Amino acid sequence: MSQQSEELAQRVVATFRARLSDAALEQLSETDFTELARMVREAISEELVRATDLVEEVVHKLRSETDRPDISL
Repeated sequence: MSQQSEELAQRVVATFRARLSDAALEQLSETDFTELARMVREAISEELVRATDLVEEVVHKLRSETDRPDISL
């Protein structure tokens, strides 16, 4: 995973943690926040794979269009 994705996951967790009340923070452990960061990283990774697949599909379509001979008269 890229450093940017890791930093984004950590920022999401930090923002979430900052919004919790003291009572809620008392109920959550560091393991819970580590698990949340893992889930965020996993979601980012899945979205990157989907975006890559879409880009590859567009590239394939563009290449197939450019492989056709232009018979304009």
